Amino acid sequence: MDNTICFREFEERDVDFVYRCKNDEKLNNMIVGQFHPLTYEEAERWVHGCMGEHDAYKFWAISTNDDEKRIIGWVSLSQIDKENSSACHHGIVIGDNEYRDGTAMFEAMLFSMEYAFEHLGINRLYGSCLSEHKISPHMLNALKFTLEGTLRQAIFKNDRYYDELLYGILK
Repeated sequence: MDNTICFREFEERDVDFVYRCKNDEKLNNMIVGQFHPLTYEEAERWVHGCMGEHDAYKFWAISTNDDEKRIIGWVSLSQIDKENSSACHHGIVIGDNEYRDGTAMFEAMLFSMEYAFEHLGINRLYGSCLSEHKISPHMLNALKFTLEGTLRQAIFKNDRYYDELLYGILK
């Protein structure tokens, strides 16, 4: 199967896209974190912070699989813990409407899992999502993640409480 997307390091040219995504309240409705709009300068700092190698986290720009390699979103791992051989699948953001059918999200999840297990050599990958997210719970179940628990009414956003589902998978 040919990938519809590819993964690359963040670049300076990605700042405009990140700025738009970070300030799109609708896009941020179903993420676990809270909506915090950024100034353009904050978006620049965020992109620069995602560049390069870091011991505790790794971010990739998700881009089109063509010569342009135009950013459509990002995926990340955080809380990389080599001592305990674990990492958190921090999240996937698909900011380009053309790629929001779930395919890019699924490919990004497979990519980050392969990186975590094969490149980092971790034993456990974990993460969470809002219980009402349209894609995440189904995708995690399809990828054989185990539902490890539910934090009831743990996230307050959009003027209401959401349950947070906790998932994990072992190598």
